Amino acid sequence: AEVKAVVQDYKRAAERAKAAGFSGVEVHSANGYLVNQFLDEKTNKREDEYGGSLENRYRFLKEIIESVLEVFPASQVGVRLSPNGVFNDMGGADFREIYDYVIKELDNYKLGYLHVMDGLAFGFHEQGKPYTLEDVKKNYKGVVMGNCGYNPINASEAIENKTADLIAFGRPFITNPDLPKRIKENLELTPFDDMSRWYGGGAEGYTDYPKAP
Repeated sequence: AEVKAVVQDYKRAAERAKAAGFSGVEVHSANGYLVNQFLDEKTNKREDEYGGSLENRYRFLKEIIESVLEVFPASQVGVRLSPNGVFNDMGGADFREIYDYVIKELDNYKLGYLHVMDGLAFGFHEQGKPYTLEDVKKNYKGVVMGNCGYNPINASEAIENKTADLIAFGRPFITNPDLPKRIKENLELTPFDDMSRWYGGGAEGYTDYPKAP
């Protein structure tokens, strides 16, 4: 019963986002959080309709997507996946099989985009060959967004090579609040490797990074 209630929580969250003026929502199914725990055989030990087979492990995400699509059109909904992720102790032995299956299923919805953490800068479970954007493109015909460990150079290369349609930046934005300007004008980036200063409760490591001259 709780699973059904959580699915409705996602729908209510989408309704609140819409009421607040959001142009769309992304269903976070990555990084070892709840949806990822259903997908991954390492954490999903259920013996009911949500566990065991690829279809069953995908069912929770499927129900969430379909509940959100009652609020937003498919073009305004994205999904985030992390097939290579080890964060929160992820990494199932059949990760390639489950993500092939999930991505093919998601392709049927004609979503706004599919956001995939393909890079290994956030850690890798080492359960096999990394899942790449090329693997994603074999199973997904829509817009693909890559993420994790990209810099302006390899991000441009991924788009030029058509392995990605979009590239997302996370960590560089923290230390470079004017990241689009820096990329556009080929300016040096403030390093983002030292995470000890991030989000300490005050301005330091949060809003004190300088903008480019």
